[in-house]
Amino acid sequence: MDHRQPDWPQRTRRQALAMLVAGAGLLGAGRGRAQERVATLGIVPYLPAQRLVTLYAPLQPVLQAALDMRVELASARDYRAHVQRLRDGAYDVVADSLFIARLAQRELGHVPVARTQVPLEPLLVVAADSAVADVAQLRGRAIAVTDRLAALTVLGTRGLRERGLLVDVDYTLVVSGSHANSLHRVLVGDAAAAIVSVTTLAQVDPSLASRVRVLAPLPKGLSAVVYHAAPRWRSRAAALSQALVTFAATPPGQAFVRALGHGGLLPAREEDLRDLDPFVLEYYRLS
Repeated sequence: MDHRQPDWPQRTRRQALAMLVAGAGLLGAGRGRAQERVATLGIVPYLPAQRLVTLYAPLQPVLQAALDMRVELASARDYRAHVQRLRDGAYDVVADSLFIARLAQRELGHVPVARTQVPLEPLLVVAADSAVADVAQLRGRAIAVTDRLAALTVLGTRGLRERGLLVDVDYTLVVSGSHANSLHRVLVGDAAAAIVSVTTLAQVDPSLASRVRVLAPLPKGLSAVVYHAAPRWRSRAAALSQALVTFAATPPGQAFVRALGHGGLLPAREEDLRDLDPFVLEYYRLS
């Protein structure tokens, strides 16, 4: 994967970095954004802020053209804060975790517009030299995750329950804050295993990925990321969907989805997310 910073204006990079400083608030209230005709692309905080800026910056001009206004990037310090910002109406368009996208659709009237072609593929990994050979051996142990409310955690805990292990009963979760941190927690012995994704192992440093092995695949999810729009943009939903899908088929768009490991972008229909409700219940269980 190409880790080079995309070629976008230095001033824009500084603005986006300022907005994505971990734990920082959004720059300006919703009223100010409306007066300045600025829209916000909210990104679920599954990677460090600077990495999110690098990966998602190519969407700025695409969304600016579709919405006919300037677009800024924003994120939150963790998933719980991200959901609160959704409920506060802080985001216009969101690159989101699978089940939070469904929650936003159900609770807030958000409109799905696009989703990744590649599904979300969780993996249960252990240190390469670990003596753990079976999922059952994780009973009484700790498992590292990026966040309790991450889609990978939701899918992973459900998969482990199907294998007879209940979260917070048969094992504990160690929240690491990032996929790389989860792998490090395993390697230093803070956790016996980690729930990561197929794309994680492709995106982290190869020397880190080589020090873990896959213990078991876990249930897949519809898509790795779902893009959705706030209800105030319902009239532009079709245009947003077309803009994102068309962009993904261009050379710059192909580079964008390749860097993320997302394969491509597909239109997202509102009914696509309705089958996710059993997993939304799992999300609430972890909240």
